[in-house]
Amino acid sequence: MSRFIDYTYHSHTFRCGHAKGTDEEYAETAYANGYKILGYSDHAMLPGVRQVGMRGDFSLLEGYVESVKGLQKEYAGKMQILLAFECEWYYDRFSQYYESLLSKRGFDYLILGQHCFLAEKDQPIFYGRLADERLALNMYVNDIVAGIHSGLFLYVCHPDLFREWYPAWDDFAISCSRRIIRAAKETDTPLEVNLGPVRWESASKGRLEEHPFYPYGPFWDLVADSGVRVIVGVDAHAPSHLVDSPWDWVESFVKSRRLNYVNRLSVPKGR
Repeated sequence: MSRFIDYTYHSHTFRCGHAKGTDEEYAETAYANGYKILGYSDHAMLPGVRQVGMRGDFSLLEGYVESVKGLQKEYAGKMQILLAFECEWYYDRFSQYYESLLSKRGFDYLILGQHCFLAEKDQPIFYGRLADERLALNMYVNDIVAGIHSGLFLYVCHPDLFREWYPAWDDFAISCSRRIIRAAKETDTPLEVNLGPVRWESASKGRLEEHPFYPYGPFWDLVADSGVRVIVGVDAHAPSHLVDSPWDWVESFVKSRRLNYVNRLSVPKGR
């Protein structure tokens, strides 16, 4: 199967606890298969936050940075390797930390991937765990919009993630979707068509149908109408995902909906 893209700004490492493969294996696989850009964007390691199976412990930060920077040197002139994190927006709690990653720690970019809100004692809680699905969706959108307006993030991962707990496509879901899209339009922040669930669907059933969660077609029809820029996120959790993801499907999804697709983003600190 031909591959629609020659980049990924969204890939994880074993440190998060739900991905596999060494950093070197990701780089080797990407280079051998013609990638021009490989962005490591593991779930942000946060001081004082423990979330086993979702993000690496803060003690792993130094090793992550050193490993990716080493690969940047090894592949210089062959393939662009970028250092990043996928982050939730937790307002003032970690805003200075995120800023320091970009200004002092050599991170090339951050991407906004909202899954949780912070409860007492810095405990991350998945929005879908709330009994009130409408409240959860409103909180999610408020946090996404605030994160977009912080100016710290290169783009928004899987903005239609809320489909996991709010599957109805009703007036409230449409209104909330428009709020995300409006914030992206106002700030010229791209939104990501995420390949993760599509890859799971294809692998588990041996065939590919539109996944009931995301990327969700009606959401992306609204994005198309807005003209907001769109990027594809491999969301790789294994080196093989750089090769065996459903490229034909995502190419058709993007083109048939006439999305304002871009295959390169301007990375302020990019090498």
